[in-house]
Amino acid sequence: MTRVKTHLVGLSQNVIVEDTNTFAALEEEWEDLYRECPLATPFQSWAWLYSWWESYGQRYELRLVTIRNNEGLLVGIMPLMLERKRVLGRLLFIGSGPSDYLDVLAREGWEAEVVEAGIWALERMGSWQVVDLHQLRPQAAAWGIFERWEGPKARVWQDNCPVIDAKPWDDLLMSFKRKTRYDVRRAIRRAESDGLRCEPAGPEDARQAARTLVNLNREQWKERGLDPEALTPRFRSHLEAAARRMTSRGLGRISEFRRDGEVIASHFLVFGHSFVAEHLFGASQEALERYQISSLYIHDGINVALERNSAHLDLLRGEEPYKLRWASRVVANHRVVLGRGRVSWAPYAAYVALRLGAKRYAHSDSAPQWIKDTLPKVRSVRFRVRRYANQESGSRWLKDAVNLLVKR
Repeated sequence: MTRVKTHLVGLSQNVIVEDTNTFAALEEEWEDLYRECPLATPFQSWAWLYSWWESYGQRYELRLVTIRNNEGLLVGIMPLMLERKRVLGRLLFIGSGPSDYLDVLAREGWEAEVVEAGIWALERMGSWQVVDLHQLRPQAAAWGIFERWEGPKARVWQDNCPVIDAKPWDDLLMSFKRKTRYDVRRAIRRAESDGLRCEPAGPEDARQAARTLVNLNREQWKERGLDPEALTPRFRSHLEAAARRMTSRGLGRISEFRRDGEVIASHFLVFGHSFVAEHLFGASQEALERYQISSLYIHDGINVALERNSAHLDLLRGEEPYKLRWASRVVANHRVVLGRGRVSWAPYAAYVALRLGAKRYAHSDSAPQWIKDTLPKVRSVRFRVRRYANQESGSRWLKDAVNLLVKR
């Protein structure tokens, strides 16, 4: 069903879409809007979000808000979904979880109207107690909604994203110490002497390339605490659909590292308006042992960024040592929690703040070593809990409780 709520905001009107067929039919208009949204990232494209919805949407109720001007031009989208958990209804961005950046889409010049229309829609939309917006970049259009929200609200740090300024390879290496420069160059030379070639998968090969990437990702991380979600059919199906659609629209590609015709490593690059980002990568155990594989990923990513005249290569969420070694800077994502009233909002916002505050402290320089040493063990337990939650057998109510806790 598509529930239409017409409300004039300047020259715009709202429609709340609640059915998947209408979501699918928005493809061309959505992608046109995306091209005219300077602040949008590939994770706000129809190709990414509809692919996610096909694989994960059965858990949620669609609450997609579209905003048009008086001529019918789509000027904004607030891609929301409703999750009902016992007494709590949460509004989330479609794509929450695997999407590294989330946001509202606002056509250039229509940002203020989109913010006003978004607030109007939230105030009149039923069945929710909290709006939980994940992974907001500093430039996100959704900050306008946060700033103008008159109810209870909170913003909390969520993740850091290391970023590398795109510059010629030799210039980039000059920022390293001599020993590191030598090691990186040796790694590249070894790969070249072995006949290792990096080739992009085209639209017709993108689905198979995604399947190969998922398998390599599992192989690379199987001994290092692989997220159980990466083992699920829905994770694979989402990546396959997203890779195919994004490759065909020029929004991304999978680069495959081949030796003697065999793919031994690959990574999925997504293309923003001003950046290239590495979303997922994987390599065989043999490739990990023989090559400094992170240097090969970065080398390809920087070359693609330069080819596209992009300002930087974004390594997205996570502060792994190899990322920080290359990073020119680190950019913080935040999470926003809005409420209708304080009764439901206050305990939920407090829980989110405490959990993310503990995460941030544990990764800080001031945290004692014993806490940092404990993190892998805690992560291992968390992965096992999530693996149980994804199994078909077991108590339904217990699995619901597990999912409620581990996904917040």
